[in-house]
Amino acid sequence: MHGDPLVPDELTALVALTDLASAHGTRYHVLPGEPPPEQAEAWLPADRLLEAGSPERARLLAAEWAGSGHRTAHAAALTLIAVYAGRVTAVAMLGWVLDGRVWDVRPHNVLVRPGTHGIAGVRLRVPRLLAAPSEDRTATLPALHEAVLHTHLLPLAAALRRDTRAGLRQLHGGVAHGCATALSAAAPRETAELARRWAEFTAPAPRLAAPGPPLPRLAALGDLAEVVHTDGTRRLHYLRTTCCLYYTSAEAVRCASCCLTPRADRLRAYAAR
Repeated sequence: MHGDPLVPDELTALVALTDLASAHGTRYHVLPGEPPPEQAEAWLPADRLLEAGSPERARLLAAEWAGSGHRTAHAAALTLIAVYAGRVTAVAMLGWVLDGRVWDVRPHNVLVRPGTHGIAGVRLRVPRLLAAPSEDRTATLPALHEAVLHTHLLPLAAALRRDTRAGLRQLHGGVAHGCATALSAAAPRETAELARRWAEFTAPAPRLAAPGPPLPRLAALGDLAEVVHTDGTRRLHYLRTTCCLYYTSAEAVRCASCCLTPRADRLRAYAAR
């Protein structure tokens, strides 16, 4: 599938990560290395989030529960998985879209800092690549699946399911939403190219399947729709077919992608932004 991780020198990695965030937005902002000792308590090792009875996962869920104003733990879990997927592994999605490279966002290499609603910070302990830049995205797709799905987001969804009894299909819908948003926010790529990349990510050919359990049917949990904005730009926006229950939070509003809102109304709302 891929060889040993590739470790750029520290300056090269810092410049590359900084450039991604500068060009494409704060969603992709990642810090290299361990935090200063005085800040260590603020950061949670992502691999510990996957452990049984994890106090780190409980802390992350509690932060989302309080920040979003949800009334139930399972609703907080559904919101958490979506914002987590759209932030923590976003740099790997973006790198793969841009040039086929895959940053190592496997849990043992990631630290996260909880926010009041979402993730306030992401660090790579060692800023390294699982796959070097390649014109052939399908060649590096297994590395992306390993880093983003098999070792990270899908096990976290399973753990949140055990903690809160949130529906696994709904949790996977949050995974799909976060990954799709990370991919489609990678402007200024052509929408047709981004749609093609999403299709490759969610429906790989059997010969590309990475070791591990089969991928859930992420393609069935929503779709990327092209929207022409008022300024004439064309962008892809994700339309969910599963509900994150955000409308049950203290804000009592539906998320922009809510499956309870008619498709035409969602598209009109995105176009007006």
